[in-house]
Amino acid sequence: MNNMVRNNYRMGGYLLLALGLINWQYQNNDAGVATRSLLILMPGVVVIAMTFIKPLDAFMGSRVGMSLIAVVGAILVGLSFLN
Repeated sequence: MNNMVRNNYRMGGYLLLALGLINWQYQNNDAGVATRSLLILMPGVVVIAMTFIKPLDAFMGSRVGMSLIAVVGAILVGLSFLN
């Protein structure tokens, strides 16, 4: 995978990480906020970590990997705005 695609994955991971933390901050008095925020935050951490592991990096460069991560990422971003 080239560096531009890898950088885009990292930026998407940072986006999910930031949205999870922002969600946690703005709803800190709400019951169950930790679960909902971690549902958004943890996949971001996983995507960032996957870019540093060679076999997973190769999977992310495949068409299936790109499609899967794009769909899951879009769902999580939508969830963060609806939450």
